[in-house]
Amino acid sequence: MKSARSIFNSRLRAIALSGAAIGVAQLALFGGSAQALTVDKLLFLSTDVSGSINTTEYNTQRLGWSNAFLLPTIKSSIAASPNGIAVAVGQWDTVARTPLAIDWTHLTNAASVDSFAAQLATMARQATGNTCVSCGINAAVASIQNAIRTGLFDAPIKIIDISSDGIDNVTNAATVRAARDNAASQGITINALAIEGDFGATGVTDYYNNNVITPKPSAFVKTVTGFSDFEAAATIKLKREVIGAPGPLPLFGAMAAFGWAGRLRKRVSLAKLNLPAMA
Repeated sequence: MKSARSIFNSRLRAIALSGAAIGVAQLALFGGSAQALTVDKLLFLSTDVSGSINTTEYNTQRLGWSNAFLLPTIKSSIAASPNGIAVAVGQWDTVARTPLAIDWTHLTNAASVDSFAAQLATMARQATGNTCVSCGINAAVASIQNAIRTGLFDAPIKIIDISSDGIDNVTNAATVRAARDNAASQGITINALAIEGDFGATGVTDYYNNNVITPKPSAFVKTVTGFSDFEAAATIKLKREVIGAPGPLPLFGAMAAFGWAGRLRKRVSLAKLNLPAMA
């Protein structure tokens, strides 16, 4: 027959186990995140597939990215990365398209890079509509957040690499800047490939500098003079993002960017509460 002490201890264990079970259920119910696999970088390729990009130009983009990843210096740099990098590809036109064109993929060695490059080379086009740059940014941010929240991947460096030949004609510049600011407030860098042709020599580049990329010098726009130049530009851009050139932020630039991001986090939080921003 069990002693009173034994019965008491059994009841305590039952209560503890019940409390733990409730805690797990609450974590799942209220959006708690699982422990994500830490990689060295998260890179989201956000690709414009709007109507201004014809089939030949779309093929130039996907093959350009594929060949850039196959570059020996890129492959060796990824293979040398202690935790590898995680990459995903999304497409957007009038809206951000779902599902992702290529889901989050962990690149750790030459074989995994080769496989990812093969996916890029055969990536199907999902749409052809108007140009919603803010949609592309917001979807990329959401995908990065989801990868972290669901315990898929996390990284100290998070980059959205957006490529387009146009400016937003679905929303407006203020909406694009709000999307950019939201990304920056969460520590996400937005870089851009600006493909010129329809808006003068620097029209797309100027638009992306002013509205799309996060603060310099950590972020940058690479100008593409035309689709024939895309692969070379994508290669230069990918080298800078994956290998790390031109290096870390100068101290003053890092301090300025940190302060800018802090102000943005406050501004975004106030906006969600419908409170006026303070200087």
